Amino acid sequence: MTDDLGDNRPRTEMSGGRALAVMLKSHDVGPLFGMGGWQLLPFYDALADVGLEHWLINDERAGAFAADAYARVSQKPGVCDGTLGPGATNLATSLVESLNAGVPVIALIGGTHRGHSWKNMTQEARQTEILRPAVKELIRIEDGARIPELVRRAFEIATSGRPGPVILEVPEDVCHGRHGYSVDALRSDPAVHAFPSRRARPDASDVARAAALIAGAKRPIVLAGGGVHLSGAQHQLTRFADALGVPVAHTLSGKGAIPCTHPLSAGLFGRYSRIGNELIAASDCILVVGCKLGEIATKRYSLPPEDIPLIHLEVVAEEIGRVRSPEVALWGDARAGLEDIGAELADSTDRQRDARVAYTHEVAERMERWRAAVAPRLATDERPIAMPRLVNELNRMLPAEAVLVADGGFAAHWTGLLYDSKRPGRCYVANRGFASIGYGLPGAIGAKLAEPTRPVVAVTGDGGFNMSLGELETARRAKAPVVVIVVNNAASGYVKALQQAVFDGHFQSSDLSEMDYAAIAVAMGCHGHRVEDPVQLAGALTKALGQDDAPSVIDVVVTRDPAAMLPGVDSRAAEVREGDRIA
Repeated sequence: MTDDLGDNRPRTEMSGGRALAVMLKSHDVGPLFGMGGWQLLPFYDALADVGLEHWLINDERAGAFAADAYARVSQKPGVCDGTLGPGATNLATSLVESLNAGVPVIALIGGTHRGHSWKNMTQEARQTEILRPAVKELIRIEDGARIPELVRRAFEIATSGRPGPVILEVPEDVCHGRHGYSVDALRSDPAVHAFPSRRARPDASDVARAAALIAGAKRPIVLAGGGVHLSGAQHQLTRFADALGVPVAHTLSGKGAIPCTHPLSAGLFGRYSRIGNELIAASDCILVVGCKLGEIATKRYSLPPEDIPLIHLEVVAEEIGRVRSPEVALWGDARAGLEDIGAELADSTDRQRDARVAYTHEVAERMERWRAAVAPRLATDERPIAMPRLVNELNRMLPAEAVLVADGGFAAHWTGLLYDSKRPGRCYVANRGFASIGYGLPGAIGAKLAEPTRPVVAVTGDGGFNMSLGELETARRAKAPVVVIVVNNAASGYVKALQQAVFDGHFQSSDLSEMDYAAIAVAMGCHGHRVEDPVQLAGALTKALGQDDAPSVIDVVVTRDPAAMLPGVDSRAAEVREGDRIA
């Protein structure tokens, strides 16, 4: 057809829903996760026609978690959807995870018919007011002709700066109505198909000041957060550490910033630590890269020490100085900033590395002493099974390319402390933006669909698994042979451990029923293995990792002793028990 206003460019007429599908396809998105409804019906109808894969999930929160994990592993925005009202509001928790963690997710939600809004339409709610604080931006499409423009805008916002989730609300009549689009309009910018789509470099004078501090330091250390992964700076950071002889400690989100098996890895720091906290205390220069220095990383704001010079490289200016004022603020992308500092120090790298030989040997020796100290706990045959033994079996059995997804709570704390990533990159996914439990299974689905050839294993508590158990059906239908390890202690373990520490074992609302999750998995058409003896762990993992037709659940019966559930103790209980130890 020809535009009535005299524009002779070829134009195509289609429903607003189909235009949404065409625009998502043009942005090269992966699978979509959601639950359909009337408002977006033309959109779902068009998905198969344009070549997009959509997976019906059993709870919208799980769909957004799957999209979040897909984005982290693929480095492309994840996509989820929800219908008007409860479908949309169910997304809130998951979108806050993505917002806080800097993960780009495009969430489509249905809106009321504009001709009938505020007349008590079925499931009508003030959903935009509820969801606006949960996302980086919320865009309501009031004019169907603007769908291509506003979809492009959503991807631009989601992938630039610190990435984050963007909602596109589509009113019923806009989605069902027909609109004309020029062929040129139905396009995308390839730059925003992955993230980060735009890289900002720190000011050159600030880079020079930071480089001077590092060059003059005898015991510098890098503290790496999840921003290293968001920037794709893992290999750059590993080369930076090797070139200058600088150890790297990481947050839970930053695991894999350099391999945990690297001789310059100091492991986790903060609330739980291998040797990281000791090195921080003895350092004379700290470079923070892509880390917000929140409560967990700073051991409830007791780290890093105020008297040690600090350089903070961060893409969000507002995060710099929130917890600790730095000597040098580097506002910019993590990879670009590391490249610039490295270039500034290029003429002195050999000298600096040679000057720090004794220091780097000390780091390796400290780590070896730590490993020797914890070795008995890693090999213990005690029953019920101890968490260190379980995580050690994962270290032994999982290949370097595996992806371990850690649910919120102590599943993340134990694996964060003890699990070893074996290569730089996103081999460990933990939902630390909001730390909601229930992420493990849907996160594993998203990760597996992002990287089908890589083994994907989720570690989740029984409480977290209860929240998302229905997604086993999704995983089975999607033919996603993920392995889900249920840490079965018949309790909300993290809360119970804190009650033991702070209130001397007066437990309230932290116990669960004893369940056989392996039997439940088998009843749902999946593979199930119940493990009550640590000698059975290796065999169960071997069987589960060898399945390619359906997901597997390994139900691991772990200690019921609350005092043994945590790898350390929250600072709120520091006066009761000494923290930062496994035993």
